[in-house]
Amino acid sequence: MKNILVEKLSLWQLFILIFIFEIGSAAVVSTGNDAKQDAWIALGVAMIFGLGIGLFFHFLLSRAPGKNLFEIFQLCLGKWMGGALIIMYILYFIYIASRVLRDFCELITSFIFEQTPVEFVAITMVVVIIYMLYLGIEVMGRTSEIFIPYFFSFIIIIGIAVFISGEMEFTNLLPILGEGIKPVVKAVFPQLLTFPFGELIAFTLIIPYTSEFKKSKKIILLAVFASGLILIYNAILQIATLGVQMRARSNFPLLSSAREISLLEFIERVDLIVVFIVMYGIIIKVGVFFYGALKGLELLSKRPYRMHVVPLGAIITFLSVKISDNFAEHIEEGLIVVPMFLHIPFQFILPLLILPILLWKTKKSKEGRE
Repeated sequence: MKNILVEKLSLWQLFILIFIFEIGSAAVVSTGNDAKQDAWIALGVAMIFGLGIGLFFHFLLSRAPGKNLFEIFQLCLGKWMGGALIIMYILYFIYIASRVLRDFCELITSFIFEQTPVEFVAITMVVVIIYMLYLGIEVMGRTSEIFIPYFFSFIIIIGIAVFISGEMEFTNLLPILGEGIKPVVKAVFPQLLTFPFGELIAFTLIIPYTSEFKKSKKIILLAVFASGLILIYNAILQIATLGVQMRARSNFPLLSSAREISLLEFIERVDLIVVFIVMYGIIIKVGVFFYGALKGLELLSKRPYRMHVVPLGAIITFLSVKISDNFAEHIEEGLIVVPMFLHIPFQFILPLLILPILLWKTKKSKEGRE
């Protein structure tokens, strides 16, 4: 395999990428609605499972040091069966990247640029992502280092500004567990378990390239915990500001909450802050799934992934537009079809099936060396 560069991410860059990735579109679209006013509790429970998911993926990678998930597939299943599974994951990553991109396109065309075609927004975003990935995953990591202070600060500032504006009613959070634990469980399984925490599967193509793999486990746990806290904070903000029913009806509750800000009869309409949060979150999230698909193509074609960036970017752009006829259909598909028929098999079932084979292979290899 010629001209394939070995890229390295620092532990700090890995933390930032996971943090922004986990928040991504989850901070903007309504999550945990099945739990109603207890959505923040459901997110807390999902976060705990998310820590376990992060540990599982790290353990999987640690059994074959230096290899990413796709290389582990070939190690366990051989060239042809492993290759077939890699193709399935490539298609999965492309599809999810298209869905995430469509989330941003809908936000922009619904609230900001109402007369702008969805196609134009999608193309503009993908061109940025293509340029970033062509330069390498290290560039995405360094760029994130620059934007993380703004990303984090804007999320916190929105909550403080809404509170000062007097628009938050904490009674909306009551009664806590008023309908018991069942709504929380329903919200966690499978929706919150798979989105956003199960989507860490994409980082199995990135974590092996960190500068200090042994220390990456702590970084993964810290990033998942930090992003989980922000999502809990975000859910409390939305419920307290909009109420349970309004939050459930709103396509983009964070934006609706931010529109309630009114300080000194001067600071209003801070939509652009929300757009920035969404935009950079989407860039990272689409970029990570995009990169995962590229690494699969690189392994199968034996050519550097940069050769596939432009054509794959065009496919993701096309799919994001054609994936559904309207936003209602897009959301319904994301809540019902995707978790059960895509997320659960690709995030959990297939890696769990591979694990015993990997343990047997690596144990056999270790005994052979001894």
